[in-house]
Amino acid sequence: MMRECGFWEYATPGAGACPYYAQSDWDRLLDDMAAYGMNSLALGIKGFTTGYRSTLPWLDQDPTCPIIQTDNELLRHVMRESRRRGIKVWLAAVCTHHQVREFGIAPPNGQTTGSFYYDPDYPGVAERMVALFHEIAGLFPSMDGLVVEMESVEFDWPYRVPLYNAWARTRGLPSLGDLRTMPLDARAYRIHAWREYLTHRRCEVLKQIEQAVRGVDYRGKLAMILETCSEEGSYHSAVPPRQYAAAMPGWGAVTYDYWRNSNRWATRDFCMEQPRAHGLETYYLGRGVMTYARESLTIPLERNWELDIEDALASDVEGLWFFGADSSDKENPHAWTPHLRAMGFPDGRTARLRLLELVRSRCNLTS
Repeated sequence: MMRECGFWEYATPGAGACPYYAQSDWDRLLDDMAAYGMNSLALGIKGFTTGYRSTLPWLDQDPTCPIIQTDNELLRHVMRESRRRGIKVWLAAVCTHHQVREFGIAPPNGQTTGSFYYDPDYPGVAERMVALFHEIAGLFPSMDGLVVEMESVEFDWPYRVPLYNAWARTRGLPSLGDLRTMPLDARAYRIHAWREYLTHRRCEVLKQIEQAVRGVDYRGKLAMILETCSEEGSYHSAVPPRQYAAAMPGWGAVTYDYWRNSNRWATRDFCMEQPRAHGLETYYLGRGVMTYARESLTIPLERNWELDIEDALASDVEGLWFFGADSSDKENPHAWTPHLRAMGFPDGRTARLRLLELVRSRCNLTS
């Protein structure tokens, strides 16, 4: 029986409307959620930018971010007010995506500006992944859950080849030279051994993260995002759920798919049924108030919501989050109001309330 349902939003500058929310805006969002029966809020505080005040010198700190301006007091207010309304709070962080200038470690492609996806095999990166979550757990130990995201770690940079080959030899698997198709994509099913190696490396770091956050007395839930890729006629998973479940007992799985107009049953299989079948506490992240401007929807936004609710309930996942609770007049990749209007909604809150009506009418949440 589904226990949690809510929004997944970001506090990171450039990621929609919520990063620029004042206290009253957050209070209104929480009031809306509570009024319609939502009981869970997942908040991304580190994506391609940082949305909390950090003491780590290699994290960007945008002075216009309200949470950073208030030295995290605004985030603590959101957490307190959520709890007062019976809403659980999860914090999420991407530990691979960093602004190159502040991060101070030159990427393997020689990039000097913008952001880059670093992987745990790159010298000095795994230690910083652990340090990030150690700090978050120390600053916000009252959170109910912590989500680790290692987005885009699949590429076979030259320094990774000998590391993979050494791992593969001990398991009787083919060397990367035998499989060379630069670049490899861990979400493509043709290279099983490469995907298994990356999952092994993820889990080695997760174990260090778990030790670090438990060491500062964080006692909430832990989960990692298991990325998938939906293509025409095929569906791929970056992380084999059986391998992940065996390596990380007690950890949950967060899965996602925002394009319910294609491969509906594969999404349900990979994102809901398979993780559950391997004993993973599973939280599914679908499209909420999201325009995600890279492609045009071929089905109405409301139909996306309906499909997510139907499949999440039928698959008996523990939680269902909707990515996006509002939209911004500032152009951004998550939810831009002009695109939302083209979908039939005058503004973000109108769309939010319509989604909340669906949640209230269809989701019977248990405590």
